Amino acid sequence: MITVTEHEKMEWSRMAHDAYSKGFNSMGHRYSMAATLRIGEQMRTDVFDTLQRNYRNWLIGGFNYILD
Repeated sequence: MITVTEHEKMEWSRMAHDAYSKGFNSMGHRYSMAATLRIGEQMRTDVFDTLQRNYRNWLIGGFNYILD
């Protein structure tokens, strides 16, 4: 399990906003829900890793570089 930081949640929220604005609603839902974790709440490491991998790919090249 891993504790998500406020910075990570803010970045996921930013990504969700971009996803919604470009019509990637399922991605927007996934990241907006992840961004709503309470302070100190934990998530499974494999879920966190997937979110972060997609987030980094989004930063590099947008939604065309996200695989899952």
